[in-house]
Amino acid sequence: MRGLMILMMTTALAALPMAAHAQAAAQAEEGDSDIVVTATRLGETIADFPGSSTVVGAAQLESQLATTRDLGSVLAFSVPGLSASSNTAANVEQGLRGRPLRIFVDGVPVSNPLRDGGRDLRLIAPTAIGAIEVIRGASAIYGQGGAGGIINYVTKRGKAGDAWTFRTEAGLGFSTQNVGDSLNPMILQSGSGAIGDFDITFAGSYERVNGQFDAEGDRLPPDPQNFGGIADSDIWNFFGKVGYNFGGQRLEAMFNYYDQHQRSDFIPTGGNVALGQKVRAVRGSYDPRAIDPINRNVMGYLAYFNDNLLGTFHAQLYHLSSYSVFSFNAARLGGTQTTINSKKTGLQADFKTQFDALGLGDGYFLWGVDIARDTTEQPLIPLTDKPGDGRTFTPPLKQMNYAAFIQIDKPITPWLSLNAGIRHDEFTLDIDDFVAGLTNVHVAGGKLKYSATPVNVGLTARVGPELELFGGFSQGFSIPDIGSPLRSVVAPNLNGFRPEPQLVNNYEIGVRGKIAGISYSAAYYISTADFGTDFVIDTVNPTEALTLREKEKVQGWEVSLSGTIATSTRWMANYSHNQGRRDANKDGKLDTPLTNRRIGPDQFNLAVDHDITTDWSVRLQYNHSGSRNAFPGSAAGNFYTGRIRPTDRIDLSTKFKADPFDVSVGVNNLLNEDYFSVSAQLINRNELYTKAEGRTVYVKLGVNY
Repeated sequence: MRGLMILMMTTALAALPMAAHAQAAAQAEEGDSDIVVTATRLGETIADFPGSSTVVGAAQLESQLATTRDLGSVLAFSVPGLSASSNTAANVEQGLRGRPLRIFVDGVPVSNPLRDGGRDLRLIAPTAIGAIEVIRGASAIYGQGGAGGIINYVTKRGKAGDAWTFRTEAGLGFSTQNVGDSLNPMILQSGSGAIGDFDITFAGSYERVNGQFDAEGDRLPPDPQNFGGIADSDIWNFFGKVGYNFGGQRLEAMFNYYDQHQRSDFIPTGGNVALGQKVRAVRGSYDPRAIDPINRNVMGYLAYFNDNLLGTFHAQLYHLSSYSVFSFNAARLGGTQTTINSKKTGLQADFKTQFDALGLGDGYFLWGVDIARDTTEQPLIPLTDKPGDGRTFTPPLKQMNYAAFIQIDKPITPWLSLNAGIRHDEFTLDIDDFVAGLTNVHVAGGKLKYSATPVNVGLTARVGPELELFGGFSQGFSIPDIGSPLRSVVAPNLNGFRPEPQLVNNYEIGVRGKIAGISYSAAYYISTADFGTDFVIDTVNPTEALTLREKEKVQGWEVSLSGTIATSTRWMANYSHNQGRRDANKDGKLDTPLTNRRIGPDQFNLAVDHDITTDWSVRLQYNHSGSRNAFPGSAAGNFYTGRIRPTDRIDLSTKFKADPFDVSVGVNNLLNEDYFSVSAQLINRNELYTKAEGRTVYVKLGVNY
């Protein structure tokens, strides 16, 4: 620990992990083929990165948002290996390559590893985002969390010297099965420009989501999977970014406020998995003790850039405050609900130093430090009626994290490059005295310490313009959701509580290139963990999931293709498959399938964009979600073991421009397919067995001035 502190002192205070993110956003918007993937923390081009990555640029993001306002759905369509979205406020079941995600906004880590509420994909409005970067697979360089991959939202940014431009946008969504009760209005005002050397970008949006309806015209429950819904909600987002350039340096500040508040007069009724009966919503009232579900996130950062300080230097100080209120649970302890309160403050710093500055030839190394404080708790509200009962679902947790890392990128030959690195993390977690939520045991708090030193190494071989080979080994590290097991503690102290760190080993090989105008990439991966995390029903507390820590293995493959037909038609396709097993009986054999929360069905996506004229385009896209029946005969109520049947959906959108105006019309589920959502099928609960949305239309009018 002392050596780590010395290293931290010598490498300065703070760092911007997703260095040069504005450059990537600009390139993505301009369609640059040599896109910089800044989520690697190295600013590498795809040609140098020895792994799988996806950049969703501004144009692709805009096309996707014509038929949905759910970022999880946008990413599930664009990113191979990412499981299907629930199209709700939560992304609990949405993993990447069978493992959890870690979400960043401009390099700020926003996921909540101490008590994962699954609210990190929906904490900023899509209208504030310029590009999305995704790294698939475990990574040693980012620290705690993200064993499945990294997603970085790159927010919009202006340029010094730009003239001021403004945009007003109004939209309306509705279900064709019940237009009046499903109206979904949205309005946006944004602007970007400069005052001297200051560049300024801002955006404010409001969206009202009313009822959601299935293909038969029946209202869906406001919280379909009991992790958080968006029906009957008001959604506000305010975003601003200011930058100042001076003498080869830059200061940048960003602020974002997101608030989703749900107020509903509808309650779920019915549902039977065995009989294929869906849950629907009927008008009714909730328990008078219940408070409205809320999803609120406030974040900001101050960043510093210097291109002449030991190479290039980036520093970032950030703060994040999130507050989530979950649905009332009448079956838990006589009726309760929970909230998650979390605050994160951090300093991050990295230097990118060229080898030639040290007389070592081509290449560079990145080195730096991270310091982070995370305070998270999940109280029960209201408390039970027993006198003196002060139980909590997750007591206040206070975690400090110190880390140092170094990463090198070195050409070995003109066609072969090496990428390797190591990171060391030290964690200290303080837990206050508490009363366990499910056992009512008074537990003396304590202090936990743990550490990890993940590594990575990879090679990229540029055989020619038609073929590149890549492969490597990388590790990801995370402490499992600590808040979950604390609710079931039966001992009066934490002397025997030792949550085992999860160190994920990720092996990957792949190819990419371009042949006859068709860009392609394909990868095969294996990831293993001695203490993986899966979830099954808690037989003692049937309303809760029990966390398993067992040896496990996940493997799969992904393929992506894209190209053009003539000059006016573009197409893309991707397919992903994964599977996983765990050692349930501790006999050393991986012979029990991982649950559906970890392993979803195969996904196939296809999209075709065609320019009818220079100002008029149309897009048709298709999604096929496959089947999975890893637990045949599993009874309803067994978490995440349901039979998943195939689903198919077609979306259609068109956009027309007549400067300064543009109009888009999008139709989600064009053929009004009637099916149970993938989330409802995999979770396998009668009271949560809901259909997917039927045909939904989105109309949007924008004006630039």
